Amino acid sequence: MQVKQISRGKWQVDITDEDRKKIACVVNRLGSKAKLPTYGKWKNMSDEYIWEEIINQFCVMGSARLIEKLQDDTQRYAEFLDKLSIETLSKISMNRKQYIARQLQEYKATRFYNKNAERIDNCLENEETVRNGKLAFLEDLKKSEISNEDKIRDVLLEKLPFFKIKSISDLMITIGMARGFIAFDTRVIGLLNKHFGLNLKLEKIQSDEVLYKTIETSLTDICREIGVDLSLLDRMLFNFSSEIDSIIGS
Repeated sequence: MQVKQISRGKWQVDITDEDRKKIACVVNRLGSKAKLPTYGKWKNMSDEYIWEEIINQFCVMGSARLIEKLQDDTQRYAEFLDKLSIETLSKISMNRKQYIARQLQEYKATRFYNKNAERIDNCLENEETVRNGKLAFLEDLKKSEISNEDKIRDVLLEKLPFFKIKSISDLMITIGMARGFIAFDTRVIGLLNKHFGLNLKLEKIQSDEVLYKTIETSLTDICREIGVDLSLLDRMLFNFSSEIDSIIGS
């Protein structure tokens, strides 16, 4: 899988037959193990549930390992979510950012507890995101009746300006809002670099939307040939990296 820039703001991805065979092999071996939420499930989810997923998106910035470790302790994770719920945070009128930072640090949910506390507090202050204790962007989406995933992602990138395309894509997959996206994070890019010769730094892909979408589109084409959703491949790459090392060969 080779990526080259052919002009300013334009990229080309060349995928070999060997790359296709490797992806098909991964799908064949792991497709039944990977799971996606029901498509459209977000429409019936509570605001608090989706807010939890937004909190998780902040916590995985830099690394998902700390929040994953916390999630393994069901009771402690539930306490953490309760302390950072919209209902709880909406009642705090003073020093809210400091309160959020304390919870993130105490529960060891992220390495960047001060920075993420600032991001979460800004999120709560943004009326495009939260209004009167509700997730305003969800109501706006439902009223707009936009169904195209690309258009929804563009709307969310505007409504949730503290997230870039990777975080928005991951959120959409997690709440059943997307089937045609991939979240290019450390694990996914690590596997693509290791086994498919992508040879690009994570920061470069995440910071360049055109590049991100170009690679995403190329993988979508392969998944369409195989007969699987790109978002399901994303879950395979993220959740079964060790198995993929064994399947493809390290």
